[in-house]
Amino acid sequence: MDNIFYQQSIINFVAQYAGYSKSQLVTMVDDTCSTLRVDAYRVFENTLSNYQQLGVIEYSSLDSLLKSVAVNLKTTNESESFLVSQLANWWQEWYFALSMHTTPNQHNFVSVHHNIEHLTQYNKPLTRQHDLSEYVNLFMQVPIPLCNVCMHTENIIRINQRFVDVFGYTIDDIPTLNDWWLNAYPDPHYLMWVRQTWQQALSFALENDTDIQPQVYCVTCKDGSHIMMEISGRYFKHEFLAIFKDVTQHLAVEDTLRDMAFVDSLTQIANRRCFDDKLVNELELMHKKIKPLSMILIDIDYFKQYNDNYGHIKGDECLYQIAQCIAATMNHEKDFVARFGGEEFVVLLPEADPKKALHSALQIQQAINQLVIKHEYTDIGYITLSMGIKTLHNPQTGDYTYFVDAADKALYQAKGQGRNCIVVSED
Repeated sequence: MDNIFYQQSIINFVAQYAGYSKSQLVTMVDDTCSTLRVDAYRVFENTLSNYQQLGVIEYSSLDSLLKSVAVNLKTTNESESFLVSQLANWWQEWYFALSMHTTPNQHNFVSVHHNIEHLTQYNKPLTRQHDLSEYVNLFMQVPIPLCNVCMHTENIIRINQRFVDVFGYTIDDIPTLNDWWLNAYPDPHYLMWVRQTWQQALSFALENDTDIQPQVYCVTCKDGSHIMMEISGRYFKHEFLAIFKDVTQHLAVEDTLRDMAFVDSLTQIANRRCFDDKLVNELELMHKKIKPLSMILIDIDYFKQYNDNYGHIKGDECLYQIAQCIAATMNHEKDFVARFGGEEFVVLLPEADPKKALHSALQIQQAINQLVIKHEYTDIGYITLSMGIKTLHNPQTGDYTYFVDAADKALYQAKGQGRNCIVVSED
């Protein structure tokens, strides 16, 4: 088998942790719950799945793969060498735990007697010693939560220590699958969705002879905390093995990145992309509700002169102050403020008629005047705003381009009238 094809995930893993010192890596190796150990197992599992089914492949294939990575890295970096060496040690342990042909070592494996604590009373008399030796090593070596369930009785046969560490539930808390449902998903409506989703995934796996496909669920732990878990599984004979992957942090990062994509980094309000989406949604709602929608387009007067004379750093500070001040004047939860571009800002006021829109614009004008941002290169001596207002009444004219253009024309009328004023479009 060509090992080159399978090397990249291992190289990526090494690169991910190579920045740590050897002493830091040793600490993570000693911690059975460390991200290093979890990530190492995921690389091992993915690599193993790319080979033939377990039982056909020999460990020499994995060993050869790791040696080829070590050769290709050609590194003198102590951390990289340590990581490859540690992978070799772990992979050998995990492979033999999975192959279930070795006798448990008291230093590397938990004894059968210890793991009986994670077996249901129902299954203890019925579980053969051979069965225990098959699963105990696997469960205690894998640093992710696992749960083994009988498909006929729905009794939970066994859970591993990592399951208890993460969720807090022991086998006495959840002797059956139904007990797990009720504890992990206490909200009845969410529980209904979870049951249906899991059953559909399980049925599909059985019908198509595939693994139970992963799905993200919000699990309630014993202490009442919540954790986002991607739960997948594998079935064999009359049992299935549920596999849990913590995606809480991953989803949080995704949410942050998604939010960042719609926030202007300088002013910390919504950006133009967010405004475009918001306007489309508001126009659709306007068609349904048959209620007015107002827009205020705002421009900072003589901002080029401000930038040229005070510098771009002061210009950026000014933009931030103006943006935050406009946002602070909004009176209703539905009101929306965004940076339209450059020194222009835009305000959307759902269900606001021209009178209410003008009132909001006057509040913005007053708030900016109270800031008294010094601008010596104007007649007034401080920063002012020009504003154009447009209100849509007829849903049939609720076109994006028309709406923005009308507000823009009103804005330029305000600038043409000497700036520091507000014009309401009558079109």
